[in-house]
Amino acid sequence: MDEHNEHRAREYQSRGVVPFWPEHLLKELVVGLVAVAALVAFAHFTPAPLGPPADPGDWAFQPAPDWYFYWVQSFFDVGGYYWSVLGLANLDWILMFAIPTVGVLVFMGVPFIDRYPERRLLKRPLMLGILLVGLSFFGYFTANGVYTHAQLTKAEPLAIYNASCATCHALGTLGNQKGVVDLNGKYIYPPPLTYVGDIMTPAQIKKQLLSPVGGMPNLHLPPAAVTFMVRFLSAQK
Repeated sequence: MDEHNEHRAREYQSRGVVPFWPEHLLKELVVGLVAVAALVAFAHFTPAPLGPPADPGDWAFQPAPDWYFYWVQSFFDVGGYYWSVLGLANLDWILMFAIPTVGVLVFMGVPFIDRYPERRLLKRPLMLGILLVGLSFFGYFTANGVYTHAQLTKAEPLAIYNASCATCHALGTLGNQKGVVDLNGKYIYPPPLTYVGDIMTPAQIKKQLLSPVGGMPNLHLPPAAVTFMVRFLSAQK
């Protein structure tokens, strides 16, 4: 039996073939177990943070998928813009369904199309080209999605200020600079927010937004807006 196995091993070696068992399968099993162990360790020591529960009334919340799905949202955002520029808004089903379906079918069909036995990547231009195009596609739209969401999140506090605070409070050269008339017809001068981060702590700012005192009306800001504004106002120094 040992002679037979040795003969098979020499035959495989002479043909440049790796036996499925144990050489190939054992290596795959070891790599798979290491990958699973790494994922378990990451999940245990760096658990993914959970955001607040979904709230349709939280108008300040900036929805975004997990980072590995940013490319999907970004692709449809960018593609939808150019689709409308080209006047193809009535054919949006092509962008939403036809193009992704064709892309998936291409990836699924590559092993059946490229049957060249060479294992070196540089000797397989079709596979290398598809790999580079795919990595560029996912990389660009993921980066674009992350950047776009960061810009929207950065701009949201100022939008909340303009909508809810600028009527009464000044912020640098923005907002009300002259005071307002209260319900009794008396002029009042709400304090400017230009240096509020030097005067109040983040906890005090949050408390004032949630339970205002000193004549300030309750704005009934949703949780995301309060989070944005506490961070934004605390930085005004």
